[in-house]
Amino acid sequence: MSSDNPVYAPSPVGVPHMVQPQSGPDCATLMRLATMGAIVGGSAAAARQIRHFQAGHQTPGAALAETGKAAVTAGLATAAAGAIANSFADQGLARLGLMFLVGTAVVYGIHSRLSDSGDRS
Repeated sequence: MSSDNPVYAPSPVGVPHMVQPQSGPDCATLMRLATMGAIVGGSAAAARQIRHFQAGHQTPGAALAETGKAAVTAGLATAAAGAIANSFADQGLARLGLMFLVGTAVVYGIHSRLSDSGDRS
């Protein structure tokens, strides 16, 4: 099939309609990536906060807040990394490397923004 011919799919009423090609991940895919990133990032942060709490360096409320911030940050970074990496590579080391770079940049940017806003208040 040549790229000049449109692709049609059956519709419920029997009249075919054009299928729009997907150029990137859909919303459900991004939500799955964000959820997975939040779970992994939140788990790592929770483990770190438990150690701080056991050592007496952290209160339970502060530990919970830090864990929540880390989970949200990791979720955002993973979704952004997946969306951008999907635009350039479907699989392999190029995709993983791009996801690592984008994820690192997002986390760095969020941490920089949070620390800058904390210094001003």
